Amino acid sequence: MDKQYWIRVGKKIVENLISVKVWIMFSFLVVSTYLLMTGFLTALIWGSVNGGIISSVLAVREAMKVAKIKSNDSTEDMMV
Repeated sequence: MDKQYWIRVGKKIVENLISVKVWIMFSFLVVSTYLLMTGFLTALIWGSVNGGIISSVLAVREAMKVAKIKSNDSTEDMMV
């Protein structure tokens, strides 16, 4: 592995840390974990909230990747 590889890895990590979605997921995890520990949430609600938010963010990210690939494609297909 060359030096450029590790520079690209470092840039990607910094870009992800700056990303808004990372901070949103982190804040929901911290707040919901605090509420779970203090007894305001049950484990079922905690899992539902965190699982729902994380899966929603990842689903939107993947949909944007597909839309970007489709926009670069010369076919007439449209993503529904």
